[in-house]
Amino acid sequence: MLDWLQKKEWRNSPAHLLLLSKFRNGDSPDRYHDAQYWEAVLKRKPLKVIEQFLKEGVLEPARLQELVDYKFKASDLKLMLKERTLKVSGCKEELIQRLIENDEQSMRDATKGLDVYRCTTEGIRLAERYLEGEKAKRDAAEQDALNLLARKQFSKAVRIVAQYEASQVFPRGLGIDWKNYDVESGVESLKTIFERTPGILKDIEGNRLDKLRLAAAMMQLWGTNTARHWLPNDFETGIHLDGDTASRMLVFHASHIHNMQICRLASVKTVEVLSVNDGNTCTDCRKISGRKYKLDNVPELPYAKCTCKHGCRCTIV
Repeated sequence: MLDWLQKKEWRNSPAHLLLLSKFRNGDSPDRYHDAQYWEAVLKRKPLKVIEQFLKEGVLEPARLQELVDYKFKASDLKLMLKERTLKVSGCKEELIQRLIENDEQSMRDATKGLDVYRCTTEGIRLAERYLEGEKAKRDAAEQDALNLLARKQFSKAVRIVAQYEASQVFPRGLGIDWKNYDVESGVESLKTIFERTPGILKDIEGNRLDKLRLAAAMMQLWGTNTARHWLPNDFETGIHLDGDTASRMLVFHASHIHNMQICRLASVKTVEVLSVNDGNTCTDCRKISGRKYKLDNVPELPYAKCTCKHGCRCTIV
């Protein structure tokens, strides 16, 4: 009875459709052999599900092109082309085709024994319909959250994101229970982003800063490290930082304030400022990196004197 239900209903299962989508351009079942996280969402061993896909005609053995694509990186293909004195320019698909046309048997020998499957026409149809639906769901959730943030309805915005993540096969964040998410825990950072301006951004005029706050709040909500998606294409900050970096400074500032609150609650007396030690770190950030401060004397982070185009990357420990 269970097998019959699985065969009948898997086309309505997001987990099954997500797994199927992994084979659109060719994939090996070996990658899913001990994947317990897949077994948890499929309620069945992934290899059994892949066998079912094959039996039902939504997967099939990969062609030579997919086998070569799966096994070799573009740099490997270029090296093989160079050895054959063939042109090495073009996209990966062109490199593969050039090698096969020149030396098909050699490519078959090189991929012999490789276990790779790809979606059939029906499999691609099912997988792409699922992915398009997921994209539409994500776009709608983002737009709802953006509208709520613009009205400063922070709790509702957090709830929208939590509901979206709870609906995902693999929700974002290790160990986060999105179905029972503490909404208010996500509100404080959003309030800080909208209400506090770090010194590093003090020269940005009000209207531009409002746009940055909105983009930074979306970064915070969705756990991304870029804000470009939520800023106008021609957006300029008017300072040495671009919009993406300036948005990150707002997020970092909210994080710094949160970390300072944790230190106070834990009765921490002294913290050390650390910066990223690379060629992009400015002189002023290097000066404070490694220094210890009493909690009441910690410099504001991101550091207002930072001149790096990538923004301040200092933190406290």
